[in-house]
Amino acid sequence: MQADRPRPRRRLRRLAAWTACIAVIATAAVTLWGGCSKSMFMQSPWDAIPKATPEEIAKLHEPEALRADLDAIVALHERTNPNPYLRVSKESILALAERLKASIDRPMTRREFLPMVMEMQAGYRSDHYGQGVPNEELDAAFARGERLLPFRAAPEGDGLVVVAVAESERAIEPGDRIVRIGNVPAAEHLARLRALKPGESERWRDVSVREYFRVNSWVVGITLPTEVELIRPDGSRSTVTVEGVGAGARKTERTMPTGTPPTTPAVPQGETLVDRPPFRCLLLPRELPDTAPIALIEFPTMDGTLGGQWDKFLDEAIAAANARGAAGLIVDVRENGGGSTELGEALLARVTDRPYRMNSKLVWRRSEESDELFRMTSKPMWRWLLIALPLFVPEYTKLKQGEDGISELEATSRPRVEPSFKGPAVLLIGDQTFSAATDLADGVRTYDLMLTIGQPTGGLPNTLGDIGPFQLPNSRIAVSYSMKLFVRASGDESDLGPVRPHIEVTPVAGRDAALERAIVEIRRMQAEQKK
Repeated sequence: MQADRPRPRRRLRRLAAWTACIAVIATAAVTLWGGCSKSMFMQSPWDAIPKATPEEIAKLHEPEALRADLDAIVALHERTNPNPYLRVSKESILALAERLKASIDRPMTRREFLPMVMEMQAGYRSDHYGQGVPNEELDAAFARGERLLPFRAAPEGDGLVVVAVAESERAIEPGDRIVRIGNVPAAEHLARLRALKPGESERWRDVSVREYFRVNSWVVGITLPTEVELIRPDGSRSTVTVEGVGAGARKTERTMPTGTPPTTPAVPQGETLVDRPPFRCLLLPRELPDTAPIALIEFPTMDGTLGGQWDKFLDEAIAAANARGAAGLIVDVRENGGGSTELGEALLARVTDRPYRMNSKLVWRRSEESDELFRMTSKPMWRWLLIALPLFVPEYTKLKQGEDGISELEATSRPRVEPSFKGPAVLLIGDQTFSAATDLADGVRTYDLMLTIGQPTGGLPNTLGDIGPFQLPNSRIAVSYSMKLFVRASGDESDLGPVRPHIEVTPVAGRDAALERAIVEIRRMQAEQKK
């Protein structure tokens, strides 16, 4: 896990695609042993990775051992994924590995080696290979008295602008532009941070730079206290010395004015119809007293463990919107980091019965690691249940290790689930729409299930996914690998771009321009329906 997370952002892509098998086995066990829940049987596979001990954190690893770990990353991805070179050439990956290996000229700790692992993973330009910072590594640093920068900054061209400041730091304000941090110019520091992020799209890479600015600045070697030279909004220059902060600084930070790059503005306050965190349904303020209201659903995550809660929320939200005579429905996934596509299907079942698919093809590579992933996903005392795995995933278990299973998916219609919403519906998307939320946006856009408005998605529909953890043989740093290739709803494997909305709206500082446009479009569609 990476520390200083802005919110729980997914490391795993669409768990349901392969954990459904374990869930079925668990369900069978629930039937045999009443009163149990699936959570008793299942866990995150990352929970099966042992935490590094203080001795392991302090250990110096010889250069040859660390070079072998970099080679192990290349071999891992070739072994586990149908097409690890989806966005890059094999030659570029091998060249990157050789460059990083050549830079290892002395024994290193895990902490010193970590930036090289992150850069190696980022070289594949697959967001699901993005490498986090182990919590125990950062905890050990805090215990040694190390601290993080007291601000976050966002890329702006080749420069950095402060977007958030810890409450304890009063000498820096959001909107200040960074000239240098210590002796490192802002452009050089930004280049270092970008090198740690996979950049499946440049938009998402720079969102990640902003969101993980503090901890990744620590990764690349920023030590505190240090000088920070700034240019104020009025053009004046200032040099301040910052002491740094510990964990949890985000909770009280001061941020840029709403809508200044690159954040999603807060929605206007309306009447709350249903509030089941993290999901919420609002009735937006009417533009005129005699207009019918419009409902807004905030959909910030597709975490598969929240599927039951999401279903219940949708039932209550749609019923409440209908009861209040809502003229239209807006669903906001602009900050949805993904999860399980099943939550997206549950939404669409309430607004359409038209045929669609979120992916056109799925390619699944069987490997020793993917077999192990099934075991790691089940809690130790229940792993014996996996003897039934061939009954539930026969296509997978018939594959030999190294073989690929290919599933061609057809667009199919699904019956509406009641209560459903029959009026105009809009999906808001943006540069923080990622993973399974990108799949939802892609299916909606490809088959015109809802009007999509906003900015292109940060995630890309043609992608590698369903990941698991693997510990490198020498440093024991856990890296992610992927075992599946997903092809976008259109079936065009050559289209490596994002989902582009029907109507692209440029962000406006201090306003939610995308939401405003959605309201305008719903009124237009409402008027057309009355003709």
